[in-house]
Amino acid sequence: MNKFFKKYIGVVIAWIVVAIAAIFLIPNSFDLVASHGQTKLPKTAVSQVAKTIKNHWGPQENNTRQVLVVFSNGKTKLNDIQRNQINNTLVTLDGKRDQYDIKNMIKPAVNSSTPAANTPQASAAGQSSAQTTAANQSSVPATGQSSAVGASSGQDTSIEGNDPNTSAQLNSKDGTTMIAQLNVGNRDSVRSMDQKLKAAVRTASVKTYITSPESLNADAQSATKSAVLKTAIIAIIVIFLVLIVLFRSLLIPIVSLLSSGIAYLISLAIVLNLVARYDFPFSSFTQILMLVLTLALGTDFSILMINEFKQQLRQDKDQLEATLAARKNAGKTILVAGLTLIVLFSLLGFANFSVYESLIGVAISMLVLMLVLFTFMPFFLFFMGEQLFWPSSNLEAHNYSRSWGFLSKQSAGHPLIALLIAIVVATPFVLLNQNHVNFNGADEIYQKYDSKVGYNTINKHYANGQNAPISIYIKAKDGLRNQADLQQLEMVTRQLREEKGIHSVNSATEPHGEPLKQLYVNQQLDTLTADNDAVSNGLKDTSKRLKSTTIDTSPLDTITGNSQSISGMLSTIQTNFNNSGVFATPAQMVNELQAQLRSEHRRRLTAIQRTVVTEALSRALNDQQQQTQMNSALSGLGMQTDSIKSTVDSYKSELQSVQNQVRGYASSVDSLNNSLNSSNDFLKALAKSSVGDTIYVPDNIINAPYFKTMIDAYMSTNEKSTRIDVVLDATPGSKKSLAMVQSLQNQVSYDLKGTVLDSATVAVGGYNAEQADTQQVARASFKKVAILLGVVAAVILMIVSESILQPIYLMGMLGVTYLMSLGFTKWFSGQFMGEKWLTWQTPFLTFMMLLALGVDYSIYLLMKYKQTTGKTKSAERMINASILIGTVIIFAVVVIGISFASLIPSGVLTLIQVAIAVIFGLIIFGIVVPALMPGLMRLTYEGFHFKELRFKHRQNASQENQQK
Repeated sequence: MNKFFKKYIGVVIAWIVVAIAAIFLIPNSFDLVASHGQTKLPKTAVSQVAKTIKNHWGPQENNTRQVLVVFSNGKTKLNDIQRNQINNTLVTLDGKRDQYDIKNMIKPAVNSSTPAANTPQASAAGQSSAQTTAANQSSVPATGQSSAVGASSGQDTSIEGNDPNTSAQLNSKDGTTMIAQLNVGNRDSVRSMDQKLKAAVRTASVKTYITSPESLNADAQSATKSAVLKTAIIAIIVIFLVLIVLFRSLLIPIVSLLSSGIAYLISLAIVLNLVARYDFPFSSFTQILMLVLTLALGTDFSILMINEFKQQLRQDKDQLEATLAARKNAGKTILVAGLTLIVLFSLLGFANFSVYESLIGVAISMLVLMLVLFTFMPFFLFFMGEQLFWPSSNLEAHNYSRSWGFLSKQSAGHPLIALLIAIVVATPFVLLNQNHVNFNGADEIYQKYDSKVGYNTINKHYANGQNAPISIYIKAKDGLRNQADLQQLEMVTRQLREEKGIHSVNSATEPHGEPLKQLYVNQQLDTLTADNDAVSNGLKDTSKRLKSTTIDTSPLDTITGNSQSISGMLSTIQTNFNNSGVFATPAQMVNELQAQLRSEHRRRLTAIQRTVVTEALSRALNDQQQQTQMNSALSGLGMQTDSIKSTVDSYKSELQSVQNQVRGYASSVDSLNNSLNSSNDFLKALAKSSVGDTIYVPDNIINAPYFKTMIDAYMSTNEKSTRIDVVLDATPGSKKSLAMVQSLQNQVSYDLKGTVLDSATVAVGGYNAEQADTQQVARASFKKVAILLGVVAAVILMIVSESILQPIYLMGMLGVTYLMSLGFTKWFSGQFMGEKWLTWQTPFLTFMMLLALGVDYSIYLLMKYKQTTGKTKSAERMINASILIGTVIIFAVVVIGISFASLIPSGVLTLIQVAIAVIFGLIIFGIVVPALMPGLMRLTYEGFHFKELRFKHRQNASQENQQK
């Protein structure tokens, strides 16, 4: 006895020392969850390819988180003062980018009274930094160019005037909410980032929230972390009470919980240090499931060992003999059950999925638990003996299960009826289960978290998919800022926008969520043809004027008549002069000529004419030769006058020729106008054709700084990658959203086939894309794990029972129980929790818990069945085993069930659903096993004759007749 005490007292002290040391050596589990607890997807997954492109995009997006700042005025529309306050807050925040590690910021348009979100093609606000511009749709021609030139060249100030840092699309339709869009680096943890930003964006008179997929996930992890302490407290209290009821002892609960607590602390320290140093698989669920299973199964194993110890004491064995016998007899069951759990959870290493692999830590906790139970618990059994059951002193109580005895007897007596009832009861629950789960992480937590409030606020005032847009990345070998590639990107954008279920599409060619009409060929042609129509009308008017052109030559006719009169008068003077031979003075002759003109023609010589005539006469009047000279002079004057007439007539003929030529120009103008109209008709038809629905961006626009700035948000720094942002009508993580991811991937890849971007890489990114890949990987891994673990569990049960049919029956019951649990949980969640779908982790976690516990309890039953040897039939042996082990399993179910019930106050939807499913499943399994197992064994092991279905009163009647 002293030897046993000395041997184990050292072990006990060692366990206590190690447990205390573990408390100080445990790393911060919250930080480990944040750094190692994220879902890890294969690098070949489409969303991870997209993430790689994003992380090589440029300074504004490399390794950043997309964060939304929500400013809400409740149900009341924001006034101008509140809008200005929000703008001032954001301007201040923008000036402190380095302090908050902000890489890019898009602010809502403060003066925008009609948000772009009013239109069906409005851009999403909650997109990546690409959603940067809101169109100022004024159409003012560029300086120095006509509107026609501006349109034909594609240059319009409605493009040039965009502000890439402001967007009217970030204003809600009802005017009550504004959101700002940030790209924040990974310098700080998500929790630290949220705290800093929340303090920085506080604005008077409005409510502010910070939300992002990372924020929602961090809050879910925080809720899970907080649930550990709550779960521990609730579970310890409940287990303590259950053990008191079962053993009527105050010391047994303390010893049992002390053993489980030491195992938990040590195993947690081991797992967390492995995570910190060797990147051991870990998730937010690892710690809390280790806690629940260690406490619950530790209690179960303690119940088995203490029950056996009690039976040994009842047989008048001393403390040492009873301890050794209890460790030997109960130890077999505990060893087999524990090793089975270790094997099952260790096999999760073959899952190739981080979330499933994270439960390997449970295997470590089971290993430590077994070591503690086989060393720590025997010491207290030996050391305390019967005092362990204080204050109770009655060791004669038999813990037989009446309920399991009743069910097993009815099953053996009416196997087919029991089987039929089981099928009828199970069918509705199985049919309630559907092969669809919820991948929306926002549903994990309740409204008390600011990230969830902000998320719901955006969902209420914006499109359903505003919180998590889909980003389609296209990576080419060469730069994409050219006419051919931009034209192809616009075609892809338009085809996406026409798809059902898409709320809006933003791209380099449609940064506002709607087409830039100035870049479209039909818009350019419409402007050009409109100007051509104006030119044509001008040519028509010119032609009419040319045709009616007339040059008035009547003044020239007057000049000709005057010249002829002057010439005739000079001839008369010359004749009179020659006949009279009297020479008057030149002045007299001129006066005479003037008088004659007045009397006969009512005209007179001009001053120049008088001067010329007087001067000519003066030179001719001196001697005898003067007459001849006079005659010559007068003849010369007459000739000059005739020459004036001839010149005027010639000029008149020339003017008439010019008039005819001008009128002839009208036909040329008409011909030109007809050609212009023909060309214009062709351009109008071209604008209405499919060619008009394409874009044309001239080189001067492509290379313009303002155009480059506008599309920079959708182009990587090297311009070889571009992004198309898509906002869906469906909720993030929903069935429709995940289905759209693959549809968009296939569509864009198909649209680029045979084009200039045929060889480009297409990858869909964003939250929905990651969840779609998670769904695909999780489903494939779950199928592989379910088959592997199911086969291994069945083989273990076959080895334990030395039977084939018994494990098959038990595994079949367990499978049906699992499906019923999911169906019931889905119904319960929809009816009482407002969540119509199970979270995507719920089926797997429920499967693992029910498999582990179901196999565990099956081992209890089968081990007890093997111990009931004798000449009795198999069904009777199973009845006896059920009666003997039923109480242990029932109390185990109670302990496990209440332990999982302690997860419900956590506020984490997955934990709540898993708790409901496990509790319901354990109840069903605890009823189904005794209700079906004896009957199935009777049908198969003993054979069943259908003659036994005859009613007993008929058999009794025939016996009475024979006696008579």
